[in-house]
Amino acid sequence: MRPGLAGLLAASAAYSRACGAAPAQHELLRYDVDLEALPDLFGSPGLAGATAAAWLDTLRRAHPAAAEELAALSAALLRASPSEPLFELPALAVGMSLYPLLNIAAKNTTDARPSACTSALARMGGGRVLHGRSLDYEPRDPLALGSVVLDFRLRGEVAYRCLHPLPYGTALQWFTCVRPGAFSLSVNARSQGSWTEHNTSFPELLRRLEGSLLLGEVAEVAMATESYAAALAVLASAPAVSSNYFILAGAGGEGAVVTRFGNTSSADVWALGSSPAVSNGQPPWMRVQTNVDHWVSFTTGDYATHRRQRAIDELSAIGAEALDRDAFMRVYLTDSARPGSENRTRPEDTGVLLGLWAVATVILDPAAPFEAKPDPRYWRVWAESPTIGPPPAPSADASVALV
Repeated sequence: MRPGLAGLLAASAAYSRACGAAPAQHELLRYDVDLEALPDLFGSPGLAGATAAAWLDTLRRAHPAAAEELAALSAALLRASPSEPLFELPALAVGMSLYPLLNIAAKNTTDARPSACTSALARMGGGRVLHGRSLDYEPRDPLALGSVVLDFRLRGEVAYRCLHPLPYGTALQWFTCVRPGAFSLSVNARSQGSWTEHNTSFPELLRRLEGSLLLGEVAEVAMATESYAAALAVLASAPAVSSNYFILAGAGGEGAVVTRFGNTSSADVWALGSSPAVSNGQPPWMRVQTNVDHWVSFTTGDYATHRRQRAIDELSAIGAEALDRDAFMRVYLTDSARPGSENRTRPEDTGVLLGLWAVATVILDPAAPFEAKPDPRYWRVWAESPTIGPPPAPSADASVALV
């Protein structure tokens, strides 16, 4: 079992607020984790109970470490609220597994309240790659309150550091991690596009679960490697239950977006510099990934295309030569609607990067040496939901036509 999670849950309640850029930031709590010590959906109550039991049984059989961690979390929650049925282990297992479960619905139920993570890779003038990440998910407030920094140690030394929202088990985490001197990794939801697990039956999803890895397990295996190349090989080839985007930056100036398909086998790898010219609307030094496939054009108006275009526009305005961590963070602090996108509610995508569901914003530099404490300028957990401002006046030389 992964140690200390029950204690970490209790500790998360002791968060205090700290003043910072708007909105206010949570104080960053950091913990050590010793890697050598680790080990038809919504129907009647009866059907819901059977679904939860079947899911938990499959997790126990195929993913025992994930089930054991969920059991520890359930026990800690029930000690605090013994009469809460949602804290029982089967219900908690389903609640923490909603991403792969909801994506099998005939109509994608995540469309109504979409995730809004934005990851970006940018190669600066000197060849060094920065990795930006906005973690946006719901329920925003408890996820932010329960987000801590974990330093995973091996033989006494820090192997890698992750932002870890405690309400989600490790196997179902949206990883935001850096292995100093090697690579950094973030995971975005892929709820749209072809070859997702949409319309898969529940029995088929359970069958896939037997021989495949959950999104956090794929990321966990990648983080255990020691090089960018090894991590990329894992992310592109490990059998995955659900469709995801894995965004990877290397300390040697490498970077790629890996699109995984819910059929457990296929992958698309889109690397920095994969084309000397513009690729899918992005220059070779930049790769911005939201929650839509990179080959889906901005002109389609699909969900997350306007947020992606806003990041492309802001980074392009700075340029590779002038980019640094502070400038990258300013891009991620964009809290106003994109001109021409402010009325987009179907889908809800106004081009805001610091959106209503923002849990945390992190700028990673995999080439940088390890820091004993995460720098709060670049590791920000938001204490409250951001406020969205009106769009700035359109510039006369806007390079992208408004739709």
